[in-house]
Amino acid sequence: MNWIFAVLCVLMIHGCAWFKPAAPPPDPPMTLVVGPVSLDAPVTSPSDLYTFEQDPTPDVAPQIMTQLFDEVELAGQRLLTEELARQPGFLVVPFAEARRLQTNQHPTRHPRGREDLTALGRDADADIVLTGRIVDYGIVRWQYWVPGLLVSMMAETLIVGAATEFNPVAMIAVAASELVTDVPFWWGGAYLLGWALRPVGVQVEAIQVRGCPGNLWEEEVVVMLVRDETLKQFPADQHRRKDIQLAANLSRAMTEIADHAGRELRLSPCSTAHATNE
Repeated sequence: MNWIFAVLCVLMIHGCAWFKPAAPPPDPPMTLVVGPVSLDAPVTSPSDLYTFEQDPTPDVAPQIMTQLFDEVELAGQRLLTEELARQPGFLVVPFAEARRLQTNQHPTRHPRGREDLTALGRDADADIVLTGRIVDYGIVRWQYWVPGLLVSMMAETLIVGAATEFNPVAMIAVAASELVTDVPFWWGGAYLLGWALRPVGVQVEAIQVRGCPGNLWEEEVVVMLVRDETLKQFPADQHRRKDIQLAANLSRAMTEIADHAGRELRLSPCSTAHATNE
């Protein structure tokens, strides 16, 4: 099945990061603050993010889109904050305090620049600032789904070709069928026979504020399948809801990133040359 192939692709890309040995917790604990998390997925419609009984009309769609973006971005920042706080050796600035400091700095926009994030870390008296980008949210970057679709199309076309002595009509028909049925599956996810495929990809970077400032750590996690046990926590009539499926995978992605941070994120000591220059 296509979803199995998709999962295998992600495993090949990201699997090595899941088997790194654990390091002892930081001692003394490090103070972390989570800055803004932006939704940068190629979303073009409110229906990409939410299951509506009736799609919004064009005159209200932009306002609904803005509201949904804000909700997803706030959820991402809150989830990452809460999951990092569960890691031993981390003292994490509470979400409400981080939002207050962020709003005081930039009431109308995200602090995305290096200077903005460093200032946020200093205001929070933190060692490290983390910020994130949600790069896949149901709608997937073409760099991910196009190669998978092409491989799937090629494999099925060759199988049919071998079975039909490479009859061009049959092979073209199979390729056309793949395009019609699989593009929505690969690009925007699917819910089929109780299986929910709602890809969520998150990139997080950490900037060291104390000691030797600079980029410290980066991580990316892509989650494809919504776990069956997760959907069972909701009423059966909500299992098909795109917003619930996406929120479940966003939570899972942030949990995995926090687990990676607990194993790998440590303050970088200053080099002798840097200390001398200071």
